[in-house]
Amino acid sequence: MADGGKERKSFWARLFSSTGGDPREQRVLEYIVHRINEGANLHDVVEEEYVLRNASRTQREDIVSNPRIVEAARERMQEAFSSGELDPNRRPE
Repeated sequence: MADGGKERKSFWARLFSSTGGDPREQRVLEYIVHRINEGANLHDVVEEEYVLRNASRTQREDIVSNPRIVEAARERMQEAFSSGELDPNRRPE
């Protein structure tokens, strides 16, 4: 989709653009965003086993100090509501 002559990046491309494309870090960030959307606290999520196994201490500290993570979770949730993906009246296919 174009926006003022610039191509609009997807949600995940915007979130992960600063990570250098490391697939492991992308999976960890996606997991964290998913858990935040479920209502988990960011500080608790970075101490969960999955994150501890797949992210270094430095990476976890960077994640906690990055306000974009929580913003991204909110943004993803808004997209899911807007698309109807989270419509409570929608039946699973």
